[in-house]
Amino acid sequence: MKIKNRIYLNREISQNQLIEFDSRHSHYLSTVLRSKIGDNVSVFNESDEYLVILSSVDRKKVSGTAIEKIKLLNLNNPLTLYFSPIKKVPTEIIIQKCTEIGITNFQPIIMERTQFKTFNIERLKLIAIEAIEQSNQNLIPQINIPIYFEEFIQGNNKTILACCLTEEADRVGQVLNSNKLNINGILIGPEGDFSDNEINTIQNNNFIVPVSLGNNVLKSETACIVASSLIKEYLSHAN
Repeated sequence: MKIKNRIYLNREISQNQLIEFDSRHSHYLSTVLRSKIGDNVSVFNESDEYLVILSSVDRKKVSGTAIEKIKLLNLNNPLTLYFSPIKKVPTEIIIQKCTEIGITNFQPIIMERTQFKTFNIERLKLIAIEAIEQSNQNLIPQINIPIYFEEFIQGNNKTILACCLTEEADRVGQVLNSNKLNINGILIGPEGDFSDNEINTIQNNNFIVPVSLGNNVLKSETACIVASSLIKEYLSHAN
């Protein structure tokens, strides 16, 4: 069952439970969606989802009863996006769009050419939750504090595709079609791409595979979205 209007609740939900929505959700349901008594909405946490029939609708207070449990979709294959923090709005676009695509973990990495090192995790979590509500998923992605490139390299032992501008990198489609890879993550460089030192480190690392997204030079947020979409599609067919 697909229901357009979904709301994430960070609490337990059970059959026949009276759900009283907070002021933010009540405003959304009553004013934005113009819900009426008797309308349906789904509420979910990271383990359950229920169909709720609204019994009271007011601008400040909306409530309803959980009448039916909805079967959850299969969980996403875990996939981490490693990326350099960029400006506020493009970073928010990365979190929103890549969450919709199915990224389950975001790990910002401070690299030599990273220019923006501030990172409002709490705001980005709210953006991720809205994207989960939109995309008919249940698992809220993990958004981590930034780490440095050296720390990432030292701690990684999983297969990661690094999207580079270097001429030596093969097209991502070619790499995926010619290798049976158990991909765990995607690495996207900062504006201006990886430094020469970082490229050398990537090329000499046994766990990281350099790939190209094509001839066009993409902005960081575009590269994150394109790479995430390609890899998620590949993983969906590989399993």
